[in-house]
Amino acid sequence: GNQYSPAVVAKADKILEDIGLRRSGKTIAATNTTEVSRALTGLARERRQLKLVYKDWKNANDHTAAIRREIRRLSIQDADLNLQLARVAGVDPSANNRVVGLINAGRSRMKILTTDADRARDITSQKRGTLSEAESAYAETILAIRKDFDSIRNQLDESLKQPQTKIALQVMHRNFQTPAPEVISADQILAPLAKRIERVEQEVFSESIPLDVQPNGSLYVDVVVGKKTSRMVVDSGATLISLPATTAQELGITIASDAPDLKLVMADGREIPAKGVTLDRVRVGEFEAEDVQAAVLHASAVGAEPLLGMSFLGNFKFEINSNDKSLKLLRVAAE
Repeated sequence: GNQYSPAVVAKADKILEDIGLRRSGKTIAATNTTEVSRALTGLARERRQLKLVYKDWKNANDHTAAIRREIRRLSIQDADLNLQLARVAGVDPSANNRVVGLINAGRSRMKILTTDADRARDITSQKRGTLSEAESAYAETILAIRKDFDSIRNQLDESLKQPQTKIALQVMHRNFQTPAPEVISADQILAPLAKRIERVEQEVFSESIPLDVQPNGSLYVDVVVGKKTSRMVVDSGATLISLPATTAQELGITIASDAPDLKLVMADGREIPAKGVTLDRVRVGEFEAEDVQAAVLHASAVGAEPLLGMSFLGNFKFEINSNDKSLKLLRVAAE
């Protein structure tokens, strides 16, 4: 076919320019995506920052876990030494004194470590707060980028339906072998940018888990402990996951003979003795945490509910929404 004149091409150029398009060689490209591209580039910087914040929290978290393991080791050692003491008491005075010395040394070390553990736990939860804020901000940025991109796409979609746009694209097709108007779409023009956005969206995991509301106002959620499921009350006021003895039994949780003694204050103010345990894996929806601290309540805690406390919830940015009865969990793959 005949080529269109330079005047017609200039007019077609202007029509495309007005809707945010330009011809580049044999392709039609978008010109109004600079802001979105710039935001995506800025996001890479924000992500590096997030990685540092994540590392900072992870180090603190690992340190807390190491202290807990050491306390546990000392408590096992203490039990062993007490058995030894029983054997040598009144039989071998020098062995007796040596074992007593070891017991005292271990106990004073445990005392120091218990203080350290409390401090480490506070620091970890502070750093978790900072990480949650950073994750939130990062996810918000991605949402904003997606929103801007969608509005550019929808606008372009509309513009491509206009008769004069089709004519301008026909001119380019004939003169410069760009794709024919009928094969050009907003999705095709914006595909490279869409791919970049999808890549970052895959780093953000968020889930809104429906909660079951009971007449007493408690919000229940299904929690998978190991391979078994239990219904628990979501309670951000509880430090630990706390389980009535019967629930612990149903979940197949065994309490070690040297499990630490805890005292838990119930909602009605009662103090209930409990034993500390570590749960290998706890999962709600797609969100899983490992080595989660929990308390198994003494059988005297009649009518106590299993509580999903901060030892699980604190691993994620979470929001309990009592209006739409949901637990929102968010994390960003920062590894």
